[in-house]
Amino acid sequence: MEADGPTTRSRSEAYAECQGVLAHTSATTAAPRSSAPPTVSVRGSEATYRASGQLPRASTRRRRCGSIPSMSNSVADVYARCTDDPEGHGRETTVFDAILAKISPRSEVLRLLPHRERRMVGAWCFVDLYGPRPVKPGDGDAMHVAPHPHTGLQTVSWLVAGEVTHRDSMGTTAQVVPGRVAVMTAGDGIAHSEDVRPGADDGVLHGAQLWIALPESERHRARDFVLHAPAPFLEADGALARVFVGSLGGVTAGAQAYTPLVGAEVTRRGEGSARLPLEPAYEHVLVPLAGSATVEGTSVGHGQAMYLGVDRLGLELDLSPDARVLLLGGEPFAEEIVMWWNFVARTHDEVEQARAQWNAGGDPRFGEVEHYPTDERLAAPALPNVRLQPRGRVPSSAPRSDS
Repeated sequence: MEADGPTTRSRSEAYAECQGVLAHTSATTAAPRSSAPPTVSVRGSEATYRASGQLPRASTRRRRCGSIPSMSNSVADVYARCTDDPEGHGRETTVFDAILAKISPRSEVLRLLPHRERRMVGAWCFVDLYGPRPVKPGDGDAMHVAPHPHTGLQTVSWLVAGEVTHRDSMGTTAQVVPGRVAVMTAGDGIAHSEDVRPGADDGVLHGAQLWIALPESERHRARDFVLHAPAPFLEADGALARVFVGSLGGVTAGAQAYTPLVGAEVTRRGEGSARLPLEPAYEHVLVPLAGSATVEGTSVGHGQAMYLGVDRLGLELDLSPDARVLLLGGEPFAEEIVMWWNFVARTHDEVEQARAQWNAGGDPRFGEVEHYPTDERLAAPALPNVRLQPRGRVPSSAPRSDS
């Protein structure tokens, strides 16, 4: 499947029907202050950021790419036309548009990673946004992803509105709900499914599906799934950040990754600019789920992402009143990976073996989602006629190839 023409057109066409529920979603899913998990306050930090005088001036770029392949179960090479990431950028504010992608024959999403402008951010290797969209009784198209496999990654499911049923080959059935992150560790192999639960949360589905690449030392570990307790809050100047993976400003989530990472949802708190503490060794990206954010005069909205680079002790941003923005970051991932369909591997041969094992059916490497209510099962598509090449980081002075 190809996304025809500019990605901004594809985005607006596919999601025009959803924009009417954005305000409703933000209003009905804001966390009640009285029942919030423990918070940590951060005050006066921007003066420290600016007084240090050690951070280089940020560069600003805006990317609007033309026709880029949308990834689906029929077009599976998610790194086609994605280049190696340069090693060191410093600070920047690069905005790029999502592509329209199919995740199953009946479900479409907006994809921000991988992208030809940015392959990974830390170990975050995959960012899909779905909704907001109405969910009618019996509407399986809002999200219906039949049993399928994964290797070498962790999936991170974060909902703003709605409810999704997770089933996996360990026998798990879990209801993923807003505010509680679901983390599935594939390790050497797992199978799972995801289906919307119609009628939940006033009939709106809105959220993000994220993947984390596992490092070499952990990618063959045992499979696992955890639906975590409600994510804790960080109260910062002008912002409320719900930390669902890693740590931010002294607040630590129950969900931890196997490389240094952070994942948080940021909303506006009060008036004026927001100020967030950051880890300067991390690279970061902003991904609005709703509304917009402005950093150093550059704005990013729903259906876009802003890559912030590295070397930031903190971030000052202006949030629209309805803003709900993902902040994702981590230490730059040093390893080369091959990412194809639902597999994160290191070589073409590893992908080929995983594909054959899954399509054969019944292989203990993945298991089967035996309690899935139908016999539906997604088959891995054919491999391309060329060998899949690993992608990694290259020195910033080296040329980047589009091959």
